[in-house]
Amino acid sequence: PLRRSIKIGERNSRAPPANVESPQATRSLRESMGGSPYTSGWGLVFFISVAAAVALSCLSCKGDGTGKGGHGPDREFRAFQRTYLAVYYLAMLADWLQGTHMYALYSSYGLSKDNIGNLFIAGFASGAVFSTVIGPFVDRFGRKAGCVLYCVLEILINALEHFDTMPPLLVGRVLGGISTSLLFSAFEAWLVSEHRARKFPEQWLERIFSLNGALNGITAIAAGLLAQFLTVNLGMGNIGPFRGAIALTVLALFQILPWDENYGDRTAEVSASLRLAVGTMSRQPSLWLLGIVQSLFEGAMYTFVFNWVPLLEPLAPQSKSPFPHGLVFACFMLCIASGSSIFELAGRRLDSRHILALTLLVATIGLATPVLATSFAAVLGSFCVFEACCGAFGPGCATLRSRVIPSNIHSTVLNLYRITLNLAVVAGTKGSTVASSNTLFAACALALALATACQVALNADPRVRSAAEVAGKSD
Repeated sequence: PLRRSIKIGERNSRAPPANVESPQATRSLRESMGGSPYTSGWGLVFFISVAAAVALSCLSCKGDGTGKGGHGPDREFRAFQRTYLAVYYLAMLADWLQGTHMYALYSSYGLSKDNIGNLFIAGFASGAVFSTVIGPFVDRFGRKAGCVLYCVLEILINALEHFDTMPPLLVGRVLGGISTSLLFSAFEAWLVSEHRARKFPEQWLERIFSLNGALNGITAIAAGLLAQFLTVNLGMGNIGPFRGAIALTVLALFQILPWDENYGDRTAEVSASLRLAVGTMSRQPSLWLLGIVQSLFEGAMYTFVFNWVPLLEPLAPQSKSPFPHGLVFACFMLCIASGSSIFELAGRRLDSRHILALTLLVATIGLATPVLATSFAAVLGSFCVFEACCGAFGPGCATLRSRVIPSNIHSTVLNLYRITLNLAVVAGTKGSTVASSNTLFAACALALALATACQVALNADPRVRSAAEVAGKSD
């Protein structure tokens, strides 16, 4: 378009001299470049986000302390790390890929907004109901088996998305609640148990968790680009990302098959494992305190996901161009990557439990800001800060879970945590239909303040101390 406008200008005898830039020419140039009066501002925000993410990632990867010289345990650990991360990121890429066009796909089927909302709620409700069974199942029959089951379910779910009627789509969403519980419990339980079975140092586990968070944001952006390629360039339409998710999940499945299996308590029945987990949580305040922290934070996070657009969009500078949702989303994902890298860097001086408390405090301020401020820049900045906190919270909470949850009931406890999380998400989703955005963000800020208080109380429990700190105190 720019080249075409230059040629037209050369043929136009009434065009202004080359060294004179008229307002009309400036506006035309911006429109020809697909921009808006504040395109340069968005470009600057995006550039800063990219630069921060790349710089922090490079710093966190330098001198990670996992060995010396690439020999012995270091080389073995890196091979183990690559084995796990390759599968995990294929699974996460497939998961992100579905989210890019799920609403658009359902709309193209002619479903009403209410029916689409009911499908989403069915998924979260399913996760809350089946979490009580999934955790004990994975601990008894194997964490690797849980990962394999996740892949099988995801392939089936994405196949069901090809139907344009409500019943098969509803079945797919119910199965989606089950598969999501497996994704966020079976993989972590396998990783923690296998890491310890191979006798790697505990602090190296934190390294994997921080990489999970840092690369997850990049994976989300890659999913957006891949979805665009499948829908437009390959002409598959809105169903394209779901077909891509099937292919990625099949690849993940084949890489899981060579994994070693590990278990929790293989002799206990499902009901017995559930009773053991509930009894252990009742005796150890650190377990239920951590569950409250996780549920409050992730409930606020999902409420933010559903409500950031209606709050931010009206505050944006006036422009003829549409609001750049994709660019803002990309900035958010890069902030998540930056947050995970900040966690990795801060972890060299502070313990994970202290980093998590600071993260929750900053996140509280981040979601309280939109309630008090009306400036577009302030609100956008606070949202970026909150997304960075999301990036730091993931590895921090995973590290504490690995310390306080007993290995034999790891998956069971994780799924018990997801019951309250799914209920919080359903409440946040329904709340967006009856409450204003300011009210919802105020509620999220209060929830995060409560999570901060719970984390401070949790930090006083000796069970959440790192192995190195415990060893130092015993000396």
